[in-house]
Order: sequence, then structure tokens, then C-alpha cells
Amino acid sequence: MISLTFLLFIFANYFVLDSSIGLGDFYKYSSLLWLLILIYMFKNPIIIFGDHYLLKNSHLNEPRKFLIWSRKILKPIDDKDKIVYNTTLKNVDFIISDIQTLQKSVPMLSQSALTAETLSKKLQVPRRHIEFVFKYYCRYSISDFSNLVKVCYALSLINEGFLDHFTVASLGEKCLFNSRYTFSTNFKKFVGISVSDYINSDFNTKFLF
Repeated sequence: MISLTFLLFIFANYFVLDSSIGLGDFYKYSSLLWLLILIYMFKNPIIIFGDHYLLKNSHLNEPRKFLIWSRKILKPIDDKDKIVYNTTLKNVDFIISDIQTLQKSVPMLSQSALTAETLSKKLQVPRRHIEFVFKYYCRYSISDFSNLVKVCYALSLINEGFLDHFTVASLGEKCLFNSRYTFSTNFKKFVGISVSDYINSDFNTKFLF
């Protein structure tokens, strides 16, 4: 931008000092030069907005996929967990699939958080097995997983226009967060921006999980 301004300054002084060129010609050619500069700037918005701003917003505009589950064991099995491992070996895929179904179930999310206890009761699987699956096949702790699912539920409600009629505090309460602070903290933790920034942005961020 500085280089373009410097070139325009030289160009303008050339026309002013050259007596063979009238003032009308100067305005005509300088306007043409400004038009070319504006076209160049619109084709290269990084000049106007800066690379940090564009990278941030282009990231928001892309679908973001949360990698939660792994079909392979994420770390070595502790000796104390080997008995459970042998017991659940054939059922791990089924347990994970059932949890994935629940994490997308609106009736479930609007009634209770996805903790080891609620999952155990809902899936009729021993709690020890649920804890084992989270420990070795999930990239999040049970607590973080529960908060992540609630945040994703909040995002779906926002995109459906929930905040057109209700407050952010009401949204957090509907998603079963204990307080607005807890909701806001977890929202920013997983989404990367605050609730207000997400609402005021012109981007519809899609989260896949």
C-alpha cells in the first residue's frame, strides 16, 4: 500500500510539472490510476484487512470437525484394566456407536448430561466399561466430552434462531450448564471465540462430530 501511494505521488507530480499536460488530463489519468488501485485492492483483500483477520475469519467459515473417538487404542492398557479390556474387546465398536447416537440425540441432551453414570443407565452397560472406553478410545475426558456435546447442542440452537427470542443465560441453562460463566467458558474453549463474537459474526460455523 505504501508503494502504491509513493508511485501515485510521483505520477501526480509528473503531470503537475509537465506544462504540456492540462489539469483536465491530470484528473483523468489520476482517476484512472486510482481505479486500477482500487480494483487491485478488492482482488487482494489482505491489503485492506490484514492476513490475521482474513485467516481468522476463513477458519470460522470452514466446517470444523471434532475428532472425538478412535477405533484403535490411544495408549497402552494399564495392568489393572486388562480384565475389562478382555471383557469389552468385542463390544467396543458397539458401545462407541451407541454413545455417538446419544451425543446427537436432542431429547437426551435436553434432559441430562452425558456422564459415565447416565450413559451406563441409558445403554445398559456397566459403568466400568463406559469409563474404560473413554479412557482408551476417546480423545477427551468424560467431563470435557460432556461439555463439548452441550456446546455443540448450543450451536445448533443458535443457528436455529434460539437467541432471537431468548438470552444467552437461557441458552446455557437449556444446554444444562450450571451458570452463564461455565457456559461462556466452555463455548470459547471449544469454538475458539466468545458467544457474543459468534453471534455477531457473519459466518455460519459448522461443527461436525
